[in-house]
Amino acid sequence: MRVRWLGNSCVEIEGEKRLLIDPNYVLEPEGEFGFVLVTHEHSDHIDPEKLKNLKFGKLFAPLATLEEYGLDGESVKPGDEINGIKVLESWCWKAKESVSYLCYGVLHTGDSAKFPDAKAKLVFTACFPDFYEDYVREMKRLKPELVVPIHYDYGREEKRKNAEKLVELLKSEGINARVVEPGEVIEI
Repeated sequence: MRVRWLGNSCVEIEGEKRLLIDPNYVLEPEGEFGFVLVTHEHSDHIDPEKLKNLKFGKLFAPLATLEEYGLDGESVKPGDEINGIKVLESWCWKAKESVSYLCYGVLHTGDSAKFPDAKAKLVFTACFPDFYEDYVREMKRLKPELVVPIHYDYGREEKRKNAEKLVELLKSEGINARVVEPGEVIEI
């Protein structure tokens, strides 16, 4: 399976189906997607204008996201399943409604610093300094093969340092983690 971080919280997954999660990207996604998945309504996770430029089959998002942006899609909630993709709980700060997705062994939780129980090979996590201890605790519990920090302004060096510091903390606890560049391919 091929996975790429495209900036902000946008992740492209090439597995059984081609998926895009949180379509507010810095680097343009490649090709067509079977599904576009959105974790919650915050504008750094979904940009309706960028969504219009994508070629995709179906859009899945929490009902609050669909309503806020007037989008045509299917609403999801924790406990749902979409062609083998599990919709799980999420705890995103100040979100009206949020979900996490477990897609082919890849866990994406939007902004959350608390993670649902999931058997994930790869976890994408936000990297807010106030929640470093929470991220480390959660990754020790989940034991993924790799953790990749996302959800930071890639163009600002001080924000990239947030990702680098989280990686350092995770590695000090024996957890495999690394910072990736937008567009870098991760094979799992």
